Amino acid sequence: RPPVATNTRPRGARSVRTLVRHRAQLRGPTVTIGALAAVSTALSRLLGDAAPSLGAEVPMVKPGVRQANNHFGNAVVGLYPQLARDARMARIRTDLTNARRRFEHPAAHTASRAFAAVPAPLLRWGISQFDADARPTEVLGNTVLSSVNRGPADLRFGDARVVLTAGYPALSPAMGLTHGVHGIGETIAISVHSAESAVGDIDAYVELLAGAL
Repeated sequence: RPPVATNTRPRGARSVRTLVRHRAQLRGPTVTIGALAAVSTALSRLLGDAAPSLGAEVPMVKPGVRQANNHFGNAVVGLYPQLARDARMARIRTDLTNARRRFEHPAAHTASRAFAAVPAPLLRWGISQFDADARPTEVLGNTVLSSVNRGPADLRFGDARVVLTAGYPALSPAMGLTHGVHGIGETIAISVHSAESAVGDIDAYVELLAGAL
Protein backbone atom coordinates (compact mmCIF):
# COMPACT_ATOMS: atom_id res chain seq x y z
CA ARG A 1 0.00 0.00 0.00
CA PRO A 2 1.19 3.59 -0.52
CA PRO A 3 2.88 5.40 2.36
CA VAL A 4 0.93 8.17 4.09
CA ALA A 5 1.86 10.87 6.60
CA THR A 6 2.30 8.31 9.38
CA ASN A 7 5.06 6.63 7.36
CA THR A 8 7.27 9.72 7.34
CA ARG A 9 10.60 9.54 9.16
CA PRO A 10 10.00 10.44 12.82
CA ARG A 11 11.17 13.99 13.47
CA GLY A 12 10.31 16.58 16.08
CA ALA A 13 8.79 15.92 19.48
CA ARG A 14 7.83 12.37 20.43
CA SER A 15 4.63 12.08 22.44
CA VAL A 16 2.73 9.32 24.23
CA ARG A 17 -0.87 9.25 25.40
CA THR A 18 -2.99 6.55 27.05
CA LEU A 19 -6.72 5.83 27.08
CA VAL A 20 -8.11 3.44 29.69
CA ARG A 21 -11.29 1.43 29.18
CA HIS A 22 -13.13 -1.46 30.81
CA ARG A 23 -13.32 -4.54 28.59
CA ALA A 24 -17.12 -4.19 28.42
CA GLN A 25 -16.71 -0.77 26.75
CA LEU A 26 -14.87 -2.23 23.74
CA ARG A 27 -16.97 -3.56 20.89
CA GLY A 28 -15.76 -6.52 18.93
CA PRO A 29 -15.19 -10.27 19.14
CA THR A 30 -11.75 -9.63 20.67
CA VAL A 31 -10.01 -6.63 22.24
CA THR A 32 -7.48 -6.59 19.38
CA ILE A 33 -10.11 -6.53 16.64
CA GLY A 34 -12.16 -3.87 18.41
CA ALA A 35 -9.09 -1.69 18.85
CA LEU A 36 -8.05 -2.11 15.21
CA ALA A 37 -11.53 -1.10 14.06
CA ALA A 38 -11.34 2.03 16.23
CA VAL A 39 -7.85 2.90 14.96
CA SER A 40 -9.22 2.55 11.43
CA THR A 41 -11.89 5.16 12.13
CA ALA A 42 -9.56 7.58 13.89
CA LEU A 43 -6.73 7.27 11.38
CA SER A 44 -9.01 7.64 8.35
CA ARG A 45 -10.50 10.83 9.85
CA LEU A 46 -7.00 12.14 10.54
CA LEU A 47 -5.74 11.44 7.01
CA GLY A 48 -8.87 12.21 5.02
CA ASP A 49 -8.52 11.39 1.31
CA ALA A 50 -5.23 9.53 1.88
CA ALA A 51 -6.95 6.81 3.89
CA PRO A 52 -8.68 4.24 1.56
CA SER A 53 -5.88 1.65 1.56
CA LEU A 54 -4.96 1.81 5.25
CA GLY A 55 -3.33 -1.18 6.88
CA ALA A 56 -1.63 -2.06 10.16
CA GLU A 57 1.23 -4.30 11.23
CA VAL A 58 0.21 -6.49 14.16
CA PRO A 59 2.86 -8.49 16.04
CA MET A 60 1.69 -12.11 16.38
CA VAL A 61 3.24 -14.98 18.32
CA LYS A 62 4.87 -17.59 16.11
CA PRO A 63 4.08 -21.30 16.51
CA GLY A 64 6.68 -23.79 17.59
CA VAL A 65 9.18 -23.91 20.42
CA ARG A 66 10.23 -20.46 21.59
CA GLN A 67 13.96 -19.84 21.15
CA ALA A 68 14.00 -16.21 22.31
CA ASN A 69 11.91 -13.74 24.32
CA ASN A 70 10.72 -12.00 21.14
CA HIS A 71 9.08 -15.04 19.52
CA PHE A 72 6.81 -13.21 17.09
CA GLY A 73 6.39 -12.01 13.54
CA ASN A 74 4.41 -9.15 12.04
CA ALA A 75 0.99 -9.91 10.58
CA VAL A 76 -0.34 -7.36 8.10
CA VAL A 77 -4.05 -6.57 8.18
CA GLY A 78 -6.20 -4.16 6.24
CA LEU A 79 -8.11 -1.55 8.21
CA TYR A 80 -10.95 -1.15 5.69
CA PRO A 81 -12.10 2.34 6.75
CA GLN A 82 -14.67 2.42 3.94
CA LEU A 83 -16.67 -0.45 5.49
CA ALA A 84 -19.28 -0.25 8.23
CA ARG A 85 -17.95 -1.25 11.63
CA ASP A 86 -19.27 -4.81 11.79
CA ALA A 87 -18.16 -5.60 8.24
CA ARG A 88 -14.78 -4.01 8.95
CA MET A 89 -14.28 -6.16 12.05
CA ALA A 90 -15.19 -9.28 10.07
CA ARG A 91 -12.56 -8.46 7.42
CA ILE A 92 -9.93 -7.68 10.06
CA ARG A 93 -10.70 -10.99 11.77
CA THR A 94 -10.26 -12.84 8.47
CA ASP A 95 -6.91 -11.12 7.84
CA LEU A 96 -5.65 -12.10 11.31
CA THR A 97 -6.83 -15.70 10.81
CA ASN A 98 -5.09 -15.92 7.44
CA ALA A 99 -1.89 -14.47 8.91
CA ARG A 100 -1.90 -17.14 11.61
CA ARG A 101 -2.38 -19.82 8.95
CA ARG A 102 0.63 -18.46 7.05
CA PHE A 103 2.74 -18.53 10.21
CA GLU A 104 1.80 -22.21 10.64
CA HIS A 105 2.74 -23.16 7.07
CA PRO A 106 5.79 -25.47 6.77
CA ALA A 107 7.53 -22.86 4.61
CA ALA A 108 7.46 -20.42 7.52
CA HIS A 109 9.10 -23.01 9.79
CA THR A 110 11.75 -23.64 7.14
CA ALA A 111 12.47 -19.92 6.82
CA SER A 112 12.91 -19.62 10.60
CA ARG A 113 15.31 -22.58 10.69
CA ALA A 114 17.31 -21.15 7.80
CA PHE A 115 17.57 -17.77 9.51
CA ALA A 116 18.70 -19.43 12.76
CA ALA A 117 21.47 -21.27 10.88
CA VAL A 118 23.07 -18.11 9.45
CA PRO A 119 26.29 -17.26 11.34
CA ALA A 120 26.03 -14.16 13.50
CA PRO A 121 28.83 -12.23 11.68
CA LEU A 122 27.02 -12.73 8.38
CA LEU A 123 23.74 -11.51 9.90
CA ARG A 124 25.51 -8.46 11.29
CA TRP A 125 27.05 -7.71 7.88
CA GLY A 126 23.67 -8.09 6.16
CA ILE A 127 21.92 -5.77 8.59
CA SER A 128 24.66 -3.16 8.05
CA GLN A 129 23.70 -3.02 4.35
CA PHE A 130 20.24 -1.68 5.21
CA ASP A 131 19.83 1.96 4.19
CA ALA A 132 17.56 3.54 6.79
CA ASP A 133 17.56 6.81 4.84
CA ALA A 134 15.97 5.30 1.72
CA ARG A 135 12.27 6.17 1.54
CA PRO A 136 9.90 3.34 0.56
CA THR A 137 7.49 3.73 -2.33
CA GLU A 138 5.26 1.04 -0.78
CA VAL A 139 4.78 -0.10 2.82
CA LEU A 140 3.19 -3.09 4.54
CA GLY A 141 1.32 -0.98 7.07
CA ASN A 142 0.59 2.63 7.95
CA THR A 143 0.68 2.06 11.70
CA VAL A 144 1.48 -0.65 14.24
CA LEU A 145 -0.85 -2.12 16.84
CA SER A 146 0.73 -4.37 19.47
CA SER A 147 -1.85 -6.17 21.61
CA VAL A 148 -0.88 -8.07 24.77
CA ASN A 149 -3.09 -9.84 27.31
CA ARG A 150 -1.16 -9.63 30.57
CA GLY A 151 -3.49 -11.98 32.39
CA PRO A 152 -5.62 -11.68 35.53
CA ALA A 153 -5.45 -8.66 37.80
CA ASP A 154 -3.30 -10.41 40.40
CA LEU A 155 -0.03 -8.56 39.77
CA ARG A 156 1.52 -6.53 42.58
CA PHE A 157 4.27 -3.92 42.67
CA GLY A 158 5.55 -4.13 46.22
CA ASP A 159 2.49 -3.61 48.41
CA ALA A 160 0.47 -1.98 45.66
CA ARG A 161 -1.96 -3.79 43.37
CA VAL A 162 -1.34 -3.14 39.66
CA VAL A 163 -4.54 -1.68 38.20
CA LEU A 164 -3.36 -1.05 34.63
CA THR A 165 -0.41 -1.79 32.39
CA ALA A 166 0.56 -0.07 29.14
CA GLY A 167 3.22 -0.29 26.46
CA TYR A 168 4.36 2.10 23.74
CA PRO A 169 5.72 0.33 20.63
CA ALA A 170 8.85 1.93 19.21
CA LEU A 171 8.87 4.17 16.16
CA SER A 172 11.02 3.29 13.16
CA PRO A 173 12.38 5.10 10.07
CA ALA A 174 9.13 4.46 8.16
CA MET A 175 6.67 4.35 11.06
CA GLY A 176 5.82 7.53 12.96
CA LEU A 177 2.65 6.34 14.72
CA THR A 178 2.21 3.19 16.80
CA HIS A 179 -0.42 1.85 19.19
CA GLY A 180 -0.32 -0.47 22.17
CA VAL A 181 -3.28 -2.39 23.58
CA HIS A 182 -2.50 -3.97 26.95
CA GLY A 183 -5.00 -5.69 29.22
CA ILE A 184 -4.76 -6.81 32.82
CA GLY A 185 -7.93 -8.25 34.28
CA GLU A 186 -10.82 -6.30 32.76
CA THR A 187 -8.83 -3.06 32.36
CA ILE A 188 -7.57 -2.23 28.86
CA ALA A 189 -5.00 0.51 28.20
CA ILE A 190 -4.90 1.81 24.61
CA SER A 191 -1.68 3.75 24.07
CA VAL A 192 -0.50 6.04 21.29
CA HIS A 193 3.15 6.83 20.48
CA SER A 194 3.85 9.31 17.72
CA ALA A 195 6.33 11.77 16.28
CA GLU A 196 5.38 15.33 15.45
CA SER A 197 6.28 14.75 11.80
CA ALA A 198 3.61 12.04 11.55
CA VAL A 199 0.84 13.47 13.74
CA GLY A 200 1.00 17.22 14.22
CA ASP A 201 -1.55 17.30 17.04
CA ILE A 202 -1.51 14.09 19.05
CA ASP A 203 -4.27 15.26 21.37
CA ALA A 204 -6.60 15.82 18.43
CA TYR A 205 -5.81 12.31 17.18
CA VAL A 206 -6.37 10.79 20.62
CA GLU A 207 -9.72 12.57 20.77
CA LEU A 208 -10.65 10.93 17.45
CA LEU A 209 -9.54 7.56 18.81
CA ALA A 210 -11.52 8.03 22.03
CA GLY A 211 -14.62 8.81 20.01
CA ALA A 212 -14.09 5.74 17.83
CA LEU A 213 -13.66 3.52 20.88
